[in-house]
Amino acid sequence: MGVKGTSRTGDISEYEVAIYFLKNGYEVFRNMSCTGLVDLVVICPKTKDILLYDVKTTTTYTDRDNVTTIYGNASTEEQRKLGVEVVTLHKGKLYTDPIKIKERFKNENT
Repeated sequence: MGVKGTSRTGDISEYEVAIYFLKNGYEVFRNMSCTGLVDLVVICPKTKDILLYDVKTTTTYTDRDNVTTIYGNASTEEQRKLGVEVVTLHKGKLYTDPIKIKERFKNENT
């Protein structure tokens, strides 16, 4: 059964990012509604820093030279005022900076 709709895809992205942090020893708390400025509240086990994240699902584009670019949306001004960072997980790599979310890489399978 395939994934239907962008909200379902977003739900899956949130769980994948939450699992990533849980596997790395962080405490993770999810937003209980489908709206809001923060998707995940993450507490660092070493520093006890509280991190606020808005999880984004990435879009990928592969050009004719087999170079893939991944894209993720930036945070809103309101989120930035609150200290909310954008986060995404792409092929096991975590991105927490909207500038770094746009990344190009040469595919290894060529």
